Amino acid sequence: MRRSLVQVGFLLFGCACGGSATTLTTQDAGAGTTDSAATDASRTTGLSGDEYCRSAPNPGCRGATVNTCGVCVTPSPRRDVLERTNCDDTQRREYCRSGTVGEPNLRCFQPGSYPTAGVSERVTMWGYVRVFGNGGDSQHIRISVHRVNDDGTPGEMLGTTVSDITNPAAGMEDVFSPSRDRVLFTRRTGGYSLPNIPTETELVVVTEGDPSDTEASGLWSHRIYDYNFVLLNAEINALPAPAGITGRAARFLPRVISNSDWTAIPATSTLTSGIARGRGALAGEVHDCDDVRLANATVESTPHRAWDGPVVYFSENDTNPLPDLSREQRGTSLLGTYALLDVEPGPVRVSALGYNASREVVHVGSYRARIFPDSVTLVTFRGMRPWQVPAR
Repeated sequence: MRRSLVQVGFLLFGCACGGSATTLTTQDAGAGTTDSAATDASRTTGLSGDEYCRSAPNPGCRGATVNTCGVCVTPSPRRDVLERTNCDDTQRREYCRSGTVGEPNLRCFQPGSYPTAGVSERVTMWGYVRVFGNGGDSQHIRISVHRVNDDGTPGEMLGTTVSDITNPAAGMEDVFSPSRDRVLFTRRTGGYSLPNIPTETELVVVTEGDPSDTEASGLWSHRIYDYNFVLLNAEINALPAPAGITGRAARFLPRVISNSDWTAIPATSTLTSGIARGRGALAGEVHDCDDVRLANATVESTPHRAWDGPVVYFSENDTNPLPDLSREQRGTSLLGTYALLDVEPGPVRVSALGYNASREVVHVGSYRARIFPDSVTLVTFRGMRPWQVPAR
C-alpha cells in the first residue's frame, strides 16, 4: 500500500524508474508569482476538506483559480452548487440515488471522519469490459491488475486475462442517441474473471486490445490506466457471480476506448488537431464519499497540460457521452464526467472542487497518478481513500 500524500510529500513527481521518486518542487508544480486577488493561493487555511493534503507545494494560483491540494482549479463560473445524481436521470442507474437524493456527502474529507481500510482478502474479480463512447463489441480486451508504485507506475502484476463475448460474465448494452430517445445499436461486452485479487488495496487496472489479436489491437490500441481502484470487502458477493465462479467474488467493470473515439472526442472539444503523438489524456468522474456522481464539480491537474483549451465535460448520455462545451461554465454533468486532453507524459496530480449549498467552495477530491504516451489515465474521485490519510 502506498504511503499517504503527506508522508511521501507527493513523491510521485519524481523519476519513473522503479519505486524511487523525488519531491515535487514549486517550480515543478508550475508555480508563479502569487496573485493577491486569488481566492485561496496565499491562504494557509485552505479549503474545507483538503486538510489531508496541505503539505502539497503552493502552485501560485492566479485570478479566479483556487489552490486545493497543490492544484489551481477554477470553480464553476456560474456558481452552481454540487448536485447528486438521481438514478431516474441516467440509463445505467449506477453511482446514483433514487428519490430524494440529498446533499453531497463530503464527510470523509473531514478530520475525525477519515476512512480506514478493512482486512484484505483474496477474491475472484469478475465482470465485463465497458466501452467509453461509441465503440463496438469489447471483444478480446487485455485486462491487467497491478499494485501501484510510489511514483504512480504500475507495480506488481496480480493477474491478467482477456475478455470474451462468450464468457459467462459477458453482457449486452444498448447505445442511445445523443438525445437519449432511441437506441442506435446494441453492442456485446466481453466478460472476464481473475482469481486471487486482494481487496481493500490500492490497485490500477490496465486495458487494451489483446496484442495477440490483430483485429482487437487495431481497434483498441490506446491503453487505459484506471487509477483509484479498490475492491471493497463490502462488495464481496454483493452481486451473484456468473456460472463457473464459486467462493468469494466481487464485480468490477473495466473500461476501454476505441481508436475512433480517441480521435473524435478531441475533434469535438475544439482540439481539432487531436492529441499529439506521445501525449495522453486524463479523464474520469467526480463522486462523493458515498460513491454517488456529482454534477457542477470542476477539475484541473498539475503540471498543466500542453493544450491550453478548456477542461472537457460531457453530456448526460452515459451509454455514449459526448463533449458538451456548454458545461465549461458549470462543470460536470449528472454523470460527473471530465477529460483533460493533450497532457504530457509523467506524474500528475488532479483535484476537484465545487460549491456547497451555502455557496462556499469546498474540496471534492485529489489524486496522484501518471500519464502515459498515447493512453488515457482514468481517475474517478470517490471521496478520500485510506491510503491518503495523513500519518498521525
